[in-house]
Amino acid sequence: MSKPIRFFFALFNRIRRLGNLLRWLPVYLRFCLKGSKRCFNIFTHLTKIERLLLYNLGLQIPHKGVIVEIGSYLGGSSTFLSLAARSKGGMLYCIDTWKNEGMTEGKRDTFEEFCKNIESVKDYITPLRGYSTDIAKTFEKKIDLLFIDGGHSYEDVKDDVEAWFPKVKDGGIVVFHDIGWAEGVIRVVNEFVKPIQIEAKGHIVDNTYWARIKKK
Repeated sequence: MSKPIRFFFALFNRIRRLGNLLRWLPVYLRFCLKGSKRCFNIFTHLTKIERLLLYNLGLQIPHKGVIVEIGSYLGGSSTFLSLAARSKGGMLYCIDTWKNEGMTEGKRDTFEEFCKNIESVKDYITPLRGYSTDIAKTFEKKIDLLFIDGGHSYEDVKDDVEAWFPKVKDGGIVVFHDIGWAEGVIRVVNEFVKPIQIEAKGHIVDNTYWARIKKK
């Protein structure tokens, strides 16, 4: 590839990234007024825009709404969801084993680190420690927003969907991370989400898929 063509593509990518940032600027400013920029310092595999997406979607739940997050890890995404829940007088339920079983760096107990990271918003977070499919059996609340970011295999994602989708309200929001590369996530979205989503197409932001769903 010639030098002028490389320069053109580099310039195009920079303009595209700048356009994305400007589009999310109002959400970022709103978040900074309600929350803290320090939340961006908590390690997570979500991009900054994906975290702002979660915050923005969380603001769309009704008053005293319920948000459920499967796979809370170190709390990087939890802080954004919980600040949205706080604005709506709602609650975020974080579900994880906190044993790091699905992460590349290997097994370790991350619950203490999670608790430290969510200290400023802990009044709006209820941690539920265990496997999501087990916790679903006794979880009785109706869900306004469900964020699934647990295991990436087809079986793991399918199990989460089958356990938790019946608890999502009609018109509720479902969100999946790693739509860009995880074959299990892609297959589950195609098989279980797209047939019941309200919009003709779901929405993809970076590596995250979200849609509103209707009950059959």
